[in-house]
Amino acid sequence: MQAAGITIIDARLRRLHDYWLLKKGDRPFPARADIAPEEIRDVLPWLFIMERIDDRLRYRLVGEAFREIYGDKLVGMFMDEIDLDHITAAYIGEYDTCIETKQPVARQWKFTKLSGRHLEYERLIMPLSADGISINMFLCGAVGFGYG
Repeated sequence: MQAAGITIIDARLRRLHDYWLLKKGDRPFPARADIAPEEIRDVLPWLFIMERIDDRLRYRLVGEAFREIYGDKLVGMFMDEIDLDHITAAYIGEYDTCIETKQPVARQWKFTKLSGRHLEYERLIMPLSADGISINMFLCGAVGFGYG
């Protein structure tokens, strides 16, 4: 599916994107307070929420399926602290792109962590804003299609 200039392949991520659009309405972005877990139980295992703390990104909430894909706890960790092998700058850069464009970002990733664990998945990043102006969090989803 092509949505707002991005291609979202997985149906669960399309569902999450549709939910984000619904909650956004006529505003540039929904707020974290607008996201009601009970309304999206079907995609919660693949959902994660990132929060911006100064210039860093921290995992605030991580669904069980995403933890399984990545192979680590993640909650409370900063993204620059986790094993992303050689892709850290590009991976974090997608959040910068989301901030700059004020639009969701979707991409498929394939890489091997320093631990040797190979990951293949599709990730969706969507901006959230407490004040409707500055992006302070991201509603994200990741669905794996190969890891181990």
